[in-house]
Amino acid sequence: MLDDVTTDKPVLTLKDLSIEFPTPAGVVQAVKALSLDIHKGRRVGFIGESGSGKTTTALAVMQMLAEPGRVSGGTIDLGGTNIIELSEEEMRQARLSRVAYIPQGAMNSLNPVMRVEPQMWDGIIAHEGHLERGELKRRSDAALASVGLPLHTADLYPHELSGGMKQRVCIAMGIILNPELIIADEPTSALDVVTQRQVMQTLKAIQTDIGSGLMLIGHDMGLMAQTVDELAVLKDGELVEHGTVQQILQAPAHSYTKDLISSVPLVGGESFLNPDARAEAPKRASSEPLLRFENVRKDYGSVTALHPMSFTLHGDTPQIISIVGQSGSGKSTMGSIMLGFNPPSEGRVLFEGQDVTGMNAAQSLDFRKNVQAVFQDPYACFNPFYRVNHALKFPYKQFGLATSEAATQRAMEEACEAVGLDPDLVLQRYPHQLSGGQRQRLIVARALMLSPKLLIADEPVSMVDASLRASILSNIYDLKDKYGISILYITHDLATAYHVSDYVMVLFKGHVVEAGPPKEVIGAPQHPYTKLLIDSIPWPDLERSWGDGRTDWDPTKLEAEAARAEAVYRGAVPGFDLTKETPHG
Repeated sequence: MLDDVTTDKPVLTLKDLSIEFPTPAGVVQAVKALSLDIHKGRRVGFIGESGSGKTTTALAVMQMLAEPGRVSGGTIDLGGTNIIELSEEEMRQARLSRVAYIPQGAMNSLNPVMRVEPQMWDGIIAHEGHLERGELKRRSDAALASVGLPLHTADLYPHELSGGMKQRVCIAMGIILNPELIIADEPTSALDVVTQRQVMQTLKAIQTDIGSGLMLIGHDMGLMAQTVDELAVLKDGELVEHGTVQQILQAPAHSYTKDLISSVPLVGGESFLNPDARAEAPKRASSEPLLRFENVRKDYGSVTALHPMSFTLHGDTPQIISIVGQSGSGKSTMGSIMLGFNPPSEGRVLFEGQDVTGMNAAQSLDFRKNVQAVFQDPYACFNPFYRVNHALKFPYKQFGLATSEAATQRAMEEACEAVGLDPDLVLQRYPHQLSGGQRQRLIVARALMLSPKLLIADEPVSMVDASLRASILSNIYDLKDKYGISILYITHDLATAYHVSDYVMVLFKGHVVEAGPPKEVIGAPQHPYTKLLIDSIPWPDLERSWGDGRTDWDPTKLEAEAARAEAVYRGAVPGFDLTKETPHG
């Protein structure tokens, strides 16, 4: 199937690997007769949607399958060793020294009460016994330097690191003993595009230096195209296609592979939306603008997270206003201020003429009904002890909208159907029985039931599969047109912002640096920072040099250049007015 792979002995051979999970309802076949080789120095991407068996396969290689999961057939050969036959102690010795696992959530993988350096030393001591402190420091410093982190990182606690720095620390810990195989499980899924590019360049460079094989797990076809040598496409536990990345992208054979490739939204590419005639905005008693920022500023101690900003969203025509930028740019701070969760340090936020921070109880209740949020994490938004119907019904009753049980049931069913869910399938389930995509849609459905005037969507699709992103965003876009709801879409995904937005604001260190219609701002950026963001998007284009670690791509230098540049205001749209910021350079 592969034309030009090396003939060296593979570092990993999976032969007819089958994994099953016995459940009260029967045995679930999570992986079915999977056969694959990973050779020294090769990078193999395992791609597929949630539930396809990618992480399950990786955990089986690490012998870390959660109960009651078990390998029901086949072999896992790690450089000549059948790891299924190893004792628990022998497998412990193999982990980190022969096969390393870089987890998906770096923020949850580091000990919060230990500095970075002793956490790195733990792995060395566990495998090689106690060494001289100077030797331990030399090796941990070398590992940090190899992933591009300053040496003082060793003395910091995890909470003092950015998301990208935490992920690089996890990479440094994974390669500290020069393993034969590195398994990286969605190592950049929660990172912005600039940090994602830096982390992937780091991972590729260190893997090349030590000559190990790499198993990269993900669901982003653009990222895979820029990173791996081979692609293994999994669907429902089966390997449906395997080949070089060129073969897969240029001539995909399986319909599922074609769907994965086409699900990647491209700047300037074909739209995944169905724009129909626009709805009128809901009739409002107030003649005041729907939302107004008046010189809003937010400080955290000596750090200004959001510099003075003024804009007016009139609300007479439903709009989607996108706020884009890296982590730390001030996007989520803006969102929390709009929702009244976080009072501004200076200035006022007015909803239909009323100061959000000065409302009485009745006004606050009305504000909470009319301004709804769709949060980033679909797993943290539902109480795990209650069924879905309770989660939808509770706010509906709290806001006095329930006239009868039958009317409430009808409202729940209509809201589920509006976001593409079958109410008969989801309403009686508990949150843990639903996929991430289903939960994310239910968050939208819960908000929709209250007939809000404004929806604040904070990274609503960052944690779901690429194919589901388009579907959920299409749902949100359709809701704007069907119900006339204005939406503030907070994201670091510029490709989706390009397609769904009426107007885009690019934030950089709390400043608006470029703003205007998406086809101008994202389609033809002028500000250096916007150009940096666009250049950092991993598209499934093999001609790009996104992940090759080229020396002319220096984000620190580019950000310094962006900080000196003046803001660029491209054009206006009816119903939204942004006040130009005083130059900050």
